[in-house]
Amino acid sequence: MKKLAKEFLFISVFALLQFVLFLSQFNPLLLLLFVPLYTLFSKENFIPRIIISYIIASIGLMLMSKVPIAFVYLLIIYIVPVTVYIVLKYVKSYILDILTLAVGFLIHLVFTIKAIKSLYRIDVINEMILFLKKILEGYFKALNEDVLLDKFAEFLKLMVPSFVIVVAITLGFIAYYILKWTAKRLKIERDFLSFENLFMPKEVTIGVIIFYILSFFLTQVSLLYIVVSNMIIILLWLLFIQSLSLIYAIITEKISSPFFRGWMMIVIIIFSFQILPIMFLIGFLDLVFDFKKRGPKKVKL
Repeated sequence: MKKLAKEFLFISVFALLQFVLFLSQFNPLLLLLFVPLYTLFSKENFIPRIIISYIIASIGLMLMSKVPIAFVYLLIIYIVPVTVYIVLKYVKSYILDILTLAVGFLIHLVFTIKAIKSLYRIDVINEMILFLKKILEGYFKALNEDVLLDKFAEFLKLMVPSFVIVVAITLGFIAYYILKWTAKRLKIERDFLSFENLFMPKEVTIGVIIFYILSFFLTQVSLLYIVVSNMIIILLWLLFIQSLSLIYAIITEKISSPFFRGWMMIVIIIFSFQILPIMFLIGFLDLVFDFKKRGPKKVKL
């Protein structure tokens, strides 16, 4: 009886935190903080726990007299917990782990954009474009190119799919290493890939070359132009992650303290945004030459 009461309390706390996530407009950063909880939740009895949790959270919606569609949107906050469970229980390769988490976050983000627009009458994409326009407005006015600013805003709208995917990939990578850290402490028997051993599939290199060459032949905005431009952004971001992995591999060889390694990487990441083209080049060259010899042989596909 005591064990049952403890289990119900645990599920209730989980439901409450999920409800907080729902009320915070599906905040993705808060979602990342909950990954350790999702890992613990996935350890046993996941399916009955998730069902009871949803029922408890739904009762909260009833008490707040939310519109019926809110009960459907409430399901969005359970996408990532389910994704974490799938990764822990069913996915058995490093690349698929990260890919599964990235897809989970992508689905979460896409439905979140729709839910926020429906529930709160806020167009997230439009608000982001307006925010960027305000930031760049002074720069374009100094050049007397107000019309160019509007064209740039229109271009950003076309690139929204790649931006959303880049965010999902980034959240997926971060969640993977939070999951790794949590699983180790919960003594969950499972292999995880260290960041210094991360090596993108060779297809990334081929994709970068193909889409970069294609971009030279596309001078007018068309469906193919939009697809190629979006793919280039996604592939360049993968090269950026690859370059960070190489840098971390070098730091790991030189510095034994995890604390100092962590702080050094934070500084490098912040600084790296100032030299993005160089980071892309480093990632590309590493994929081609595999400087630290940590290629596909260490990454199960």
